[in-house]
Amino acid sequence: MSTTGAPVVVLDFREGRDVPDEGAALRRTVAERLPGGGRTGSEDLRFLVIDTPDGLTAHAEAYELVTASPTLGSVGLLCLVVGGLPDSRDAAVPVTDGAGRRLRLASVLRSAGTGVLWAADPRAGHDPRTDDPDGEREAALLALTDVLCIPEVFDEVLAELRGTQVSVAALSLRVLEHDLSAAVRERAWRTALTRFAGDDAPGAAQPAAQDLPPALAGLLGPGPERFTASLLRAGGPAEAAHRSCVQALSALDEARADLASATALLTGRRTAAEVPRAVERAVDALRRHRESLAGVLRDTGSPGIPSGEAFGRLADAGIELPPPDGPSRAGDPGGGLQGFATRLLTSGQPLRAVAARLSALAERVAPVPAAARLHDLERACPEEALRRVSAGRPLYFARARAGYLALTALIAAVSALWPWPGTLLVLLPAAVFLLGGLCATAAHPGRSAGGRTHRADLARSVALLLGAVAGFALGRTVGVPHPAALAGVLLGLIGAGVCVAVWWRRAIARWWEETGATDLHTRLTGLETVLADALRRQWWAADDRTRCADGARTLAAVLRGAAAEAETGRAPEGAPDGTAGRPAGQDGWTDPDWGDAPWDDTSWEDGDWPEDGHDGAPAGPGPGPLSAEDAGPGSPVGPGPYEKAPGAGVFPSGPPGAHPGTGHRADPPWLDRGAGDGGPDLVPTLVADLADATVDALRRHAGTAGPDAAAAARAFVGAMGTPSTLEAAVRQAIVSARLHLRHSGVVPAPPFARRDRLRGDPMALLGIGSQRVREALGSRDQQAGPLLLCPPAQLSLLSRDPEEARSITFAPQAVRSVVETRPGPDHEGGRTADGTVDRVVWTASGRFAGRMRLIPLRTGVVESVRVRTWADGDGAAYPGPEGGTAPDTGQEWAQR
Repeated sequence: MSTTGAPVVVLDFREGRDVPDEGAALRRTVAERLPGGGRTGSEDLRFLVIDTPDGLTAHAEAYELVTASPTLGSVGLLCLVVGGLPDSRDAAVPVTDGAGRRLRLASVLRSAGTGVLWAADPRAGHDPRTDDPDGEREAALLALTDVLCIPEVFDEVLAELRGTQVSVAALSLRVLEHDLSAAVRERAWRTALTRFAGDDAPGAAQPAAQDLPPALAGLLGPGPERFTASLLRAGGPAEAAHRSCVQALSALDEARADLASATALLTGRRTAAEVPRAVERAVDALRRHRESLAGVLRDTGSPGIPSGEAFGRLADAGIELPPPDGPSRAGDPGGGLQGFATRLLTSGQPLRAVAARLSALAERVAPVPAAARLHDLERACPEEALRRVSAGRPLYFARARAGYLALTALIAAVSALWPWPGTLLVLLPAAVFLLGGLCATAAHPGRSAGGRTHRADLARSVALLLGAVAGFALGRTVGVPHPAALAGVLLGLIGAGVCVAVWWRRAIARWWEETGATDLHTRLTGLETVLADALRRQWWAADDRTRCADGARTLAAVLRGAAAEAETGRAPEGAPDGTAGRPAGQDGWTDPDWGDAPWDDTSWEDGDWPEDGHDGAPAGPGPGPLSAEDAGPGSPVGPGPYEKAPGAGVFPSGPPGAHPGTGHRADPPWLDRGAGDGGPDLVPTLVADLADATVDALRRHAGTAGPDAAAAARAFVGAMGTPSTLEAAVRQAIVSARLHLRHSGVVPAPPFARRDRLRGDPMALLGIGSQRVREALGSRDQQAGPLLLCPPAQLSLLSRDPEEARSITFAPQAVRSVVETRPGPDHEGGRTADGTVDRVVWTASGRFAGRMRLIPLRTGVVESVRVRTWADGDGAAYPGPEGGTAPDTGQEWAQR
């Protein structure tokens, strides 16, 4: 069969548990084990049916229904027969016509694609120290079913059985479970869940545009460049208000440029007289423009206003929205949003951190009603700032400060160096200072608005006097030549003029700053920015941004819910761990949540386990040339922790025990349980698996997963069905990671794992190396050989020809490199003389490795029969003689 077929479906026909009476019943049962999400209708089907020897004929019609299951592929049926054949010495079973000690098969079990595997004693012996032999046999059957449910092992066993004479064989095996112990696995899983869930962050940083995919970054940008430029319609009310503001501010700019020159001291009186009125006009224009824009935002952006009405009001206000820029830029959440969430998850961020980033993104990208930006409009042009704009501010032409006074005194001293009466020439610079102050007072722009002019006349007069005295004293002492004295007077005049010009320009610049008129341009720009941003946030790409924000909020809520469920440690809803929720390749009739399954006091009755015809003695070698590997050691192993126990209703009440009062169940002697304590990479690997599973679920839900990845994921989580919602997809992803850990182990990479991710070796993950797998496959020690699942009383039914036995070796694919590259020095079992490994069935599951031997039954033990149903005169059907079966003598019988 193809390895890409459907998982193994387990049906338990013992006591009629899963026996279908019609095709619809079988389809319902299969649907519970393999819902539609796990099947395409064209794959191969695998059925593992557990039955008793008597059921092989009593359930003939059910086997016909199974082999006729509707599919475009093939149907493989492996029947696991549990229990011994009746012995002629057993008085409780009447034997007639030599029919005792025969394995009677319905003819349908001889058809192509079917095989019968006989495990008379799944426990391979009875431990006399246990008080629950039936429970131990059932637990051993559960472990055996887990091994046979591996698809690769199932196919190989079925192929080997078809190579025997009658497709029937007894089973001997030795299996090593190369995995974590149950306690370590559960502890590591809970730790990984807690770490993957993360902690509640007080607040997430707003995502930057460069950290987002292009589709989302475009939605966070300023929008099209022409959006603001073409916002106001020419001749409209909004454009007229904006134009009046621009004209008023332009008039102020012209007045400021005129007054900033030194000549304005003489010619700027008229311009200065117009400044107060120009300031008032600019403030009034800005105030009106702000109020008109506030009305536009309030009338068009309030909640509940239909978009058509809002567009009409915008048109009345003279505001035109540009047409949308072509097709959608963001797509659905499976596009840019999925890429953003995927990058966060694969970077190692926990669920709650990713949810916080998604919520922040949703708040930033979501359309915001324009009315919500009214406070931003007020902040851009506050009324208090407009009230503070006034031309009645004082003009500080000169100040009584050291810098001003020292410069004045120096100019006076240089001008007073001429000997008396030439010292009186110092009055010329003093006159320049005096006339400059008077002109500044006359050209003060805010004079008509009540603004004062500060000239510091008294302080400057004192500085002039002191400078003149100092210059006169220096001239008398040194005797300055007349040319030098004349040069000093000229320098004094020039210096006084320069000081007056500089003081005026500085004074007028400070006056403009103090009036607040220089901020009016910023206020107008702020109003335009708020308007453009408000309309962009509400109307530009509104559908795309709404869809993106809704998707981000939904995904954030789903991740928070999954984090809460992961933190509590309980399984997410929608993917039960019971029969219907078991994934492919596993036992579909027990609950994998064995540790939490209650023990039902009424679930066990006498006679539930068929007698196997022997007295419970350990299995041992029988007569004839049987292989020592098949006979194996007879004594069972000592007590050990049993990792997997069936769910409620399968085992007797009370905790299982290998010995009276111990409370522990011993493993079957053919099974060596793993005892890995976990390596340093165990928890980080599980966290990464959870992240990859979540990412894969997002991609499959959005339909962006590749065909190979989608098929592999469906094959693995098919038993849980196809999720219809994003929440179900994420929850199912966590369940799939959990089920992969339980059923395949942590060493093999799950089907949803990223291919570029490096995975640790068994030592780093399990804490134990792969050496024990190589030793288990390569050992020829009799004590380590396969154990025959047949009691001594039944050994005479097996073939004594060793050439007819078929051997199967299987191991996880994850340890293939270790098993194949180190030949044993003695070329022991599983290896040829040249040190190479015999053919090994490599399994995707990483839990089990071991060897099987299929031993055919002696000629004449297997008997094929046909089943016919007798009908009375009223048309009612009832079984024919001897349970409705008769030997197949070659003639045709009427079927039903």
